Amino acid sequence: MGVVALTAAFAASAHAQPSVVVHGDAACPSVDMIRTALTAARPDGEWPQQTVTVEVAADRLFLTLGEAPAVRRELPADRDCAVRAQSVALVIAAWSGDLGSRPTDSPVLPAARLAPAPVPTPVLTVARPAPEPRPAPVSTVAKPAPEPTPPPRHVLEADAAAFYSLLWGHGFGAGLDVARTPRDGGLGVRLLGAYQSARDVALEGGTNQVVRLLVGAAATYHLQRRYVFASGDVGLVGTFTRAQGSGYETNGSASVTNLGGVVDVRGGLRRGRARLWLSVRGLRLVHAETVTIQSSSPGVAHSTALSAWDVQLGVGLGFRFE
Repeated sequence: MGVVALTAAFAASAHAQPSVVVHGDAACPSVDMIRTALTAARPDGEWPQQTVTVEVAADRLFLTLGEAPAVRRELPADRDCAVRAQSVALVIAAWSGDLGSRPTDSPVLPAARLAPAPVPTPVLTVARPAPEPRPAPVSTVAKPAPEPTPPPRHVLEADAAAFYSLLWGHGFGAGLDVARTPRDGGLGVRLLGAYQSARDVALEGGTNQVVRLLVGAAATYHLQRRYVFASGDVGLVGTFTRAQGSGYETNGSASVTNLGGVVDVRGGLRRGRARLWLSVRGLRLVHAETVTIQSSSPGVAHSTALSAWDVQLGVGLGFRFE
């Protein structure tokens, strides 16, 4: 279900009109169209003082009065936006008490003319057998119509990103993450994974290619608006770092696992279910990592330490599944 939120207050008139919130296709019907239909449906009526929420979902319209989920109506959504607005206005007018009345002419009862009494004439009839009695109809109890399914309270978000490491590897990386968050923003959870490369580390006439894999989970808090959003994450990650030697007489490799904390801040634009965003991620490992080789000189080892801190600047594209 596509989600766009629009809130507007109707212009002041002789009587106060309710505020309306439209979720979904806010242009069909728009708030102005509903306001015009309200005036036509009941120009002199009293309106409910609570907010009326209209949710547009494919071929259905869901209307909710105030915060009570019991005060809810479901209507078929016509293809004509004006017909949709008139349908919404009629339901709101019914909630306000009754529909507006229009004056009509007084009924006129014409005087009946007396016709002369008919003269009876003899009629010859043939007796027919009485029809067999039909069985009495059996009453049935109609089942109540099922309640409309409300929109889900939570959504899934899938994001893909590319980033650049400023401290650890001075190289590029890529990541994927999946989050479950409240539909209109709030506290959720995110699972993340990333592949990170580093510049070659030169030691004793050869080079060492270093790469890192990250997997973790974080708590995330979202702020949602109509066209923009922002989020902040705090969590833990596990890392797997591998170094491969090149250019030595004997090329070897080594790997190590580690644990660290991660903080992520991102913000961007949203268009329907798609999102485009920029992010800044900070990473701190528990243990420092060192690349060490056996020196070509007997008894001499050479090593270099990798930074336990990292700052990653990224850009990503995401999609919401509702």
